[in-house]
Amino acid sequence: MRAVMGSIVVGLAWLWTGIAEAGSVNQETSYFAVRGSTLAELDEDLNRQGPYVAETGLRHPGATEVKFDGKVTYKKVAKGCAVDRADLGLTLHITLPKWTPPKRVSARTVLVWRTLEADIKRHENQHATIAKTWLKRMEMAVRNLRSERTCADMEMHVNTVTQRYLAGHERAQIEFDTIEGREVNFRLRRALNRNLWGEAGG
Repeated sequence: MRAVMGSIVVGLAWLWTGIAEAGSVNQETSYFAVRGSTLAELDEDLNRQGPYVAETGLRHPGATEVKFDGKVTYKKVAKGCAVDRADLGLTLHITLPKWTPPKRVSARTVLVWRTLEADIKRHENQHATIAKTWLKRMEMAVRNLRSERTCADMEMHVNTVTQRYLAGHERAQIEFDTIEGREVNFRLRRALNRNLWGEAGG
């Protein structure tokens, strides 16, 4: 089976609609079926059935869709206008592969698949962790903004800051995928060797 990773965050959007609890995160996971009895068959079906990511034009072993939303309100203060409340939220949808081994599949095939499956899950969960980290950073930044002369100016300032944090989040996700792509073969070989030793020791 080829050592393939490279899922990316899709569906990134900032919406000034709806009210979310402060820093609220809604996360769900769905699965797509992978079929095969050999590593070659599993690899082929994984590439055929994996989630399609429009940004790359490719199917991936897994994917994490991220959407930020929330509502910011303002209040009059002595120096003009300030942020009253910043209730930001995050929706995460993770897509992962699921394989049920048919009868008479080799133990090595099962072991290699479980190693790859665990790495795909870890990879996508890290995408989610990155998004949660940037949600906290963005919410804190918005809440700590200095006041502006008018509420229109304040809203413009908030928009500028949130766009900067969204761009930072996107760069962090791309950097993570770049590093993961470089290290995927080494990482999977190390995990497979660790699992093989575990099997032998057990």
